[in-house]
Amino acid sequence: MFDIGFQELLVILVIALILFGPNKIPELAKSFGKALREFKKATEEVRNSFEEEEKEFNDSRDKLPNLIEEISSSTEPESSKSKDKVESFPNKPSVS
Repeated sequence: MFDIGFQELLVILVIALILFGPNKIPELAKSFGKALREFKKATEEVRNSFEEEEKEFNDSRDKLPNLIEEISSSTEPESSKSKDKVESFPNKPSVS
């Protein structure tokens, strides 16, 4: 994750000890741990939400050809019936 070696970590801890003192370090570590845990939880929730949406999208995309076929087959008889009605309708006499 971070490219921090042992020496760099030791320097960071010494600086933190000087700045905050030995009594405050455990409290800061606890707060940092809680914040990191909450961040991981929120990240996991967002990831799960995206995965659910992706799954729903893929399911809808997979159903689309069947839906198109169903719609076209259900409208086909109606259009041919209308065409038959129009063709069988007697011609109007021309008005002079």
